[in-house]
Amino acid sequence: MRLYPRYNVGMNFADHLLSKVSKSSPVVLGIDPNFSLMPSCLLPTSTSAGSVEDALVLFSKTVIDACQGLVPAVKLQSAYFEQFGTSGVRALATVLRYANEQGLVTILDVKRGDIGSTSLAYALGYLQGYTQVGTHKYVSDLESDCVTINPFLGEDSVVPFVETAKANNKGLFILVKTSNPGSSLVMDVDCDGAPISHTLGRMLDDLGRDTIGDCGYSSMGAVVGATAVEELNALRRVMPNTLFLMPGIGAQGGSVDLVKQAAQEDGLGAIVPISRGITYPKTKTTTVDAYQDAVRDAAVGFVQLIKEA
Repeated sequence: MRLYPRYNVGMNFADHLLSKVSKSSPVVLGIDPNFSLMPSCLLPTSTSAGSVEDALVLFSKTVIDACQGLVPAVKLQSAYFEQFGTSGVRALATVLRYANEQGLVTILDVKRGDIGSTSLAYALGYLQGYTQVGTHKYVSDLESDCVTINPFLGEDSVVPFVETAKANNKGLFILVKTSNPGSSLVMDVDCDGAPISHTLGRMLDDLGRDTIGDCGYSSMGAVVGATAVEELNALRRVMPNTLFLMPGIGAQGGSVDLVKQAAQEDGLGAIVPISRGITYPKTKTTTVDAYQDAVRDAAVGFVQLIKEA
């Protein structure tokens, strides 16, 4: 038995996510708890593990509550929790459960990718939610609706995630062309007349073909940065039925016009994770309530910006 209820287990992940997008917006709330950027009212009161855990949970719940009705999903950056060790992982599990209880799709940004057996272990913990050993079922409290995957160890490192996602009606977002400037060193390298990102896109298109839902999109999505000006149209041609997760709007200066292109004529082909631009507003606040109001104002601004595009 799972620790908490999820959406209809027979429902295609892409259909589930895009049904929520149509009722709210394509903006995904990115949760990156950074004590260097938070207002003092949200910081730990001490360096103890309990205080750190409480602060991570308070920050996350506060921004989730601030964005209710505006976003269909949250993307939790695991590294910002993991850096604090056990207390951070406990907080991550709590926040995953809370987001699910609020009816939000959970995208766990872990960028995992390893040899097949290790990838399977990650997939069981993050996507299946348990590991079966004989008659014993060991439950994971890090189960999410979707995870991000690094495919650079090859197709055999990706397949365990794909198979586990398919078996549990979960989703993946696989790195294809990321928003960081250094991505060109690897992802733009020529491979038989086209960038490596195109090779990854073709692999992803093939792996996800049998997960295309009624919405016309696969549950196996691609991470394509909103900074990929020169590659966007070509990547969309390579992956016509792939949902794009497009980071880079806001702090990284990505292009809203690229999001518009990626969304295609149906307006559904792209979702936009925004972290710092929403959760660390420029408005100075000294109370949790004031901070929450500022976060909501920032979220409303990005939702309007993306919807208008």
